[in-house]
Amino acid sequence: MSRVEEASQDAAEQGPYEETGGDASLTLHENIVRMTGAASAKRDQILTAALGVFGRYGFRRTSMDLLAQAAGMSRPALYQHFKSKADVFKAVGARLVADVGAAAEQAAARAGTVQERLYAVLAVKLELVGGSVEVDARRELIVEAGAYADDVQADLRRRLIGIVAGLLDEARPGAGVSSFDTAVVLVDALSGIAQEPEKPDVLQARLRHLVLLVTRGFSL
Repeated sequence: MSRVEEASQDAAEQGPYEETGGDASLTLHENIVRMTGAASAKRDQILTAALGVFGRYGFRRTSMDLLAQAAGMSRPALYQHFKSKADVFKAVGARLVADVGAAAEQAAARAGTVQERLYAVLAVKLELVGGSVEVDARRELIVEAGAYADDVQADLRRRLIGIVAGLLDEARPGAGVSSFDTAVVLVDALSGIAQEPEKPDVLQARLRHLVLLVTRGFSL
């Protein structure tokens, strides 16, 4: 059932608009749209707060109580939007994939050398991990992502590989070295770098070194 259908059913079951927070001067459809928009905004609020909680405490130490507190709502209210902690975790991952993918595409399209653009594309994910996830939580979150959001993780990997391979093809079309295979090596190596318990500047230096080695191999 869609959000609009759910809102319509709720409105029908709960009676007059003035009892449910609706506006009696609006049509049923207008009130449903308003209710749906409010639910979507609340969901976004929860996911934004959840990113900070998971980044600080990791998956295991995070509870629905902590998530509700961070989102500024009661635990029962949180359960109206998500059925479990794992459900919240997967939704956060899906939103991050969309955000990281969009930012990586923008980085690939901007002006600069291939080496600079490759680094910028890969750094999007690294900056997310280094900037929002505590050192002690990095490995655990990546492991738990494989358990609870493997499809989300795989989507991000495929998207980054496609962007990186496109950059390499653009720079050296028809080169003897496979752009796709090289992109796989870069993206998988990035995952390893991101798990290391080091400060962001150390991780960034390692990524720059990796990109430098690969681009030299391509003579870019």
